[in-house]
Amino acid sequence: MLSALIPAAILGLIVFGLVAMRGRGGADLSPAGLLRLYLYLASLAGVLVFVIGAASLVNVGFAVTAGNDFTYGQPPDISAFGGQCPPNTPECEALRARELASNPRERLLEQRDRRRGDDLVRGLTFTVFGALFWAAHWFTRRSFGADSPGSSLRRGYFMAGTLLFGLVTVVLLPWGIYQALSTAILPPAPNQFNGGIADTLGGGIAALPVWLIYLRLVVHDVRSQETVSTP
Repeated sequence: MLSALIPAAILGLIVFGLVAMRGRGGADLSPAGLLRLYLYLASLAGVLVFVIGAASLVNVGFAVTAGNDFTYGQPPDISAFGGQCPPNTPECEALRARELASNPRERLLEQRDRRRGDDLVRGLTFTVFGALFWAAHWFTRRSFGADSPGSSLRRGYFMAGTLLFGLVTVVLLPWGIYQALSTAILPPAPNQFNGGIADTLGGGIAALPVWLIYLRLVVHDVRSQETVSTP
């Protein structure tokens, strides 16, 4: 998920800066203007942390309902390699015994099964912290008067959120759906690692409603400005 979040976040910050600087008077570098800028950037960061936590909780839900294999993947089973040894072939049996002894499958399974607990702890931590962080800055914006309609920072905030979570959704959600369908329809190959959907589908599902909320807000803001500017 982070591989999609990082470039999307960079593009979102670029859009935020471009929209904010095109407002009346350009960039406001006064203490009050810098405080408003911080409040909006921190609000966006809080939503981003919330989405990361929500994606982890979605993964936990998939692991509980569909299993760890479906969610986090299934390591290859080396015991299926090479078929069975012919009778009375100690060399073959010794070779297979060494292969099984060096098989990291059990270790990989332990690491995979631990991911459910890690996702649960991370999901609860990030969602609670992100929600509180965003709420604190939202109330500060309201009390400070930085959330007024028509503000270039407010419009840049909406545009940046729409672009950021829209890109995350369009990258992760189709890929996650493909992986889920592939895992459900195609039989798993015993001699190769079968990847799960934890790094794609969970993030796409978590980002989708946030993207729709930002899209609705930015469309409403644009329509409001067009209505005000119309004589």
